[in-house]
Amino acid sequence: MKDQRAFWTWFERNAERFRDVEVPDKEQLLDELLEALHGYCPHLWFETGRADDGCNELIISAEGDTSYFSAVRTLIAAAPQIAGWRFVAFKPGSGFDFDTCYEDVTFSPKATWFLPLRSSSDPSALGIRVGYAHYDQAREQTFLTGTFIMLECALGELALAEHVQHIEVVGLPSSPESSGYSPLPELADLLRGAVPNK
Repeated sequence: MKDQRAFWTWFERNAERFRDVEVPDKEQLLDELLEALHGYCPHLWFETGRADDGCNELIISAEGDTSYFSAVRTLIAAAPQIAGWRFVAFKPGSGFDFDTCYEDVTFSPKATWFLPLRSSSDPSALGIRVGYAHYDQAREQTFLTGTFIMLECALGELALAEHVQHIEVVGLPSSPESSGYSPLPELADLLRGAVPNK
């Protein structure tokens, strides 16, 4: 990991070029930004665009890898003030009102259920069993990856990585409630209750 100031010096010089990335050479622009970010830490990624309030955002992510969360925090803590820009540590959560598709499988939080799992060796650790009516055992890895993407989008990168230690996917029982399952949107309430001062 290199000095974060070098990245911000570069970004300040180039910020104007990234205000609108919807241009013909978009891929080249984004590759250039990624190369500069990887010059600081090769394990970080980014998202950029214009928020609803008209402010440009640069979101720095470790893709859920807690080993590099400190690198994200260090970089954002050193961010300069640049008019029209907002710098955000970790992908924020957007709630549960969306559908997403991964490898031709649709993941819909409102149609998904979960069962909390507790470890006898570490009672403070939370795991979740996520149940799908359309689950296909032959595509377990697709469902696992799609579930991670869905949860990260719903809860946010930080909340998912810090508070959910284990995820497994299964077919949904015919009577999920009587089997102890809850609708997936209730997971946010569970995490708030499990995390002090939140």
